[in-house]
Amino acid sequence: MNKLKVGKTNTEDRMNFIEYWARFVRDNKDEVWSKQQKVLVDSQFEGSKKVSLKEYLNYKN
Repeated sequence: MNKLKVGKTNTEDRMNFIEYWARFVRDNKDEVWSKQQKVLVDSQFEGSKKVSLKEYLNYKN
């Protein structure tokens, strides 16, 4: 598996990650990458339980 390339800017880092993940999804069976996706989504749900909407909106501003 190719390693994730470090970019010179935040935008370049994001584009490198998108290319990395797309390549990973193409090159691996659904069972492999969907387990990793589940971990990510579940962690986002858990994190959202710890922060109120008001706190989130204050952070975003």
